[in-house]
Amino acid sequence: MIAKQNLRKTFLKKRLNLSTAVVLKKSLKIANLLLKIPEIRAQSNFSLYLPIKNEVETNLIIDALILRTATILVPAYSDKVKGYVFSKFGNWQSLEKGPRGILQPIVIEPVDPSIIDIAILPGLVFSKTGIRLGYGKGVFDRLLAKSKAVRIGLAYDFQVVGEIPQEEHDLVMDFVVTEKKIVII
Repeated sequence: MIAKQNLRKTFLKKRLNLSTAVVLKKSLKIANLLLKIPEIRAQSNFSLYLPIKNEVETNLIIDALILRTATILVPAYSDKVKGYVFSKFGNWQSLEKGPRGILQPIVIEPVDPSIIDIAILPGLVFSKTGIRLGYGKGVFDRLLAKSKAVRIGLAYDFQVVGEIPQEEHDLVMDFVVTEKKIVII
């Protein structure tokens, strides 16, 4: 099995090679598939990410959920706790760049992750059994460690592979949504 660092490097390079037009086209297809999942329609508290480095765009998903009066939480770095927390997403105008250039709320109000019904996550690569490989910082692994939320990974179809090395703390997805399919784990 390929080492995690090699997988990260390979799949980040593939993703970075996507054009903006391709990212937007595939992201629209992914958003449409995701929003049709019955578990999505039945819930009201969501965590999402604000994308970097050609990750699947989430703006359409966030806007659609806000129209349904859902509560949206996003990761934010808090100087107060010296780490990442989930904070309420207010609107697109109330964001600023945080560490690593990732958008986050200007005013950070930590929210207990236990309220999250659905956690929508990025990844560099996912296995067909739901194992997620991110950048290796463990942000989502820590934030969602005690959450009972349904976990949904968003990825381009090429990011879903047979198997990935797994460590005890790695989150396992319940679904992975690509532009071509919904993988139910």
